[in-house]
Amino acid sequence: MSMKRSDYAKQVGVTYQTAGQGWQAGQVAASQLPTGTSMVREVHGAASGVALYARVSCADQQEDALRQMMQRLRD
Repeated sequence: MSMKRSDYAKQVGVTYQTAGQGWQAGQVAASQLPTGTSMVREVHGAASGVALYARVSCADQQEDALRQMMQRLRD
């Protein structure tokens, strides 16, 4: 399955120009139609990581926040 380069750029969070530079550098699997439209082949990769983010209002809460985050990660 393919998508337009502009749609690909939006999906991965880069500009249209950056997606084009990735294509020219061989980092993005794409082809160009006779009309000039760039089509990018969709790549479905599995999630490879986890991100946790927390804020505390004062330094004394830092240990509690860390403990809660680690528990949620284990769950």
